[in-house]
Amino acid sequence: MPPGIAAPAVISLLIPIIALLIPIFALYYSYKKEQAKRQERIKAIEKGVELPPEPVKVKQPLKTLGYLRRGLLSLAVGIGLWVGGTYIGGIDEEFAGLFSIAGIIVFLIGIALLIYYAVQKKAEQ
Repeated sequence: MPPGIAAPAVISLLIPIIALLIPIFALYYSYKKEQAKRQERIKAIEKGVELPPEPVKVKQPLKTLGYLRRGLLSLAVGIGLWVGGTYIGGIDEEFAGLFSIAGIIVFLIGIALLIYYAVQKKAEQ
């Protein structure tokens, strides 16, 4: 390691880079998979093979329990971010504030989902 750079500084630089590279690689491999599927279909059409139609993906609406699960998950993540922000507060106040704000936002989304779950459950009865 170079003498002027501390290990935490290097780690703090690598985390955002890796966080950005993960979705880029996911999109790249998804694109490659779709491209391979299209090439396979083109070759089959050139050979005169009858192809079945592409399956149509129909997105089913969430059931009531899906909102409960998402609400509880959002509550847990929000609490985790808020507690993490509080814990980090002793290390870096500005960074801790961002964590706490993000945690509160996710927590409130969880509360909204739980309210929606309760309203849906009442409407189904």
